[in-house]
Amino acid sequence: MKGILSKGVIIRCVFLMVLIFAAKVMAEDALSFYVENDSRLIKPINKTDRHYTNGMKLVYLTQPDWQWLKDFSSWDIESDQHADTAVGFFIGQNIYTPDYPNKPLKRKPEDMQFAGWLYTGLFAQRATDHRLDHIELNLGVIGPSAKADEVQSNFHDWIRSDEAIGWDTQIGDEFAADFTYMREQRLLDGWFAPTGKTDFIAEYGFTAGSVHRHAQAGLTFRYGFNLGNTFGPGRLEQPSGISTFRKTDKKSGYLFARAAVRAVEHNRFLTGLSTEPLVGQFQAGAVYQYKKLELGYSQTFFTQEFKQQSGTDSIGVVTVSWKF
Repeated sequence: MKGILSKGVIIRCVFLMVLIFAAKVMAEDALSFYVENDSRLIKPINKTDRHYTNGMKLVYLTQPDWQWLKDFSSWDIESDQHADTAVGFFIGQNIYTPDYPNKPLKRKPEDMQFAGWLYTGLFAQRATDHRLDHIELNLGVIGPSAKADEVQSNFHDWIRSDEAIGWDTQIGDEFAADFTYMREQRLLDGWFAPTGKTDFIAEYGFTAGSVHRHAQAGLTFRYGFNLGNTFGPGRLEQPSGISTFRKTDKKSGYLFARAAVRAVEHNRFLTGLSTEPLVGQFQAGAVYQYKKLELGYSQTFFTQEFKQQSGTDSIGVVTVSWKF
């Protein structure tokens, strides 16, 4: 236990050191904050308090002049195309609980366990006008060292909600690591061709690690104004990087709908359950940008993740980005 606790402290220190180093080499900066929660405060539809119940991620974005980024920007890119690059450093925390977290007598014997996941890492992005590649590595800890119990207790006190019972049974401390690759491609032909107010963006990729192993694909539709050569709304699992820097000081805004499917081989938080091999997502919301500030709100609905699950889950999503 003490060793894992030390790892948690080391991870936080390394993250702060990376931010200090990045600040010395940055060319342009931005901060983004992502919150995903299933409480009544930000999710008016299908209110629940269970399973993936809260996620927070703070991202520091920059565009440093690093040689490996230059190599990344030119690899597998046609010589007549220009690719922008961006790097993000982040720290995040996810919280998971069983159904009826404050009423243990009503729980089913087979359900998600209490669990917290605290992580840090970095991602790199490169993008032409119509294609974006995202690679990400995160490292962290699952267990009491993630401090999910304290965060949820304080939040429930703030919103005057009942305290969760059962954190003493949460998943024990263990090291956690994931690698993600995603590609987003703006569709250019036929019915999907972009107009002055609309575009369609396809996505596909995978995550492999000790926390998650899955492949996914999806499609996002946007309708709005001043869409430019951006790539839709950022998400906690794939933050907006290059799109944030590409936005001008002009106003822009759009409504969006996103549908995706995930083929799941491993999800650490579903250990011991009969997992569904395919999990669907549907997300709908709006994004508005004024000068250097961008605000977004959406709600995401999931199909069942495991066979013993009683009903589907959903989360409300709030995003804030500020470029400086």
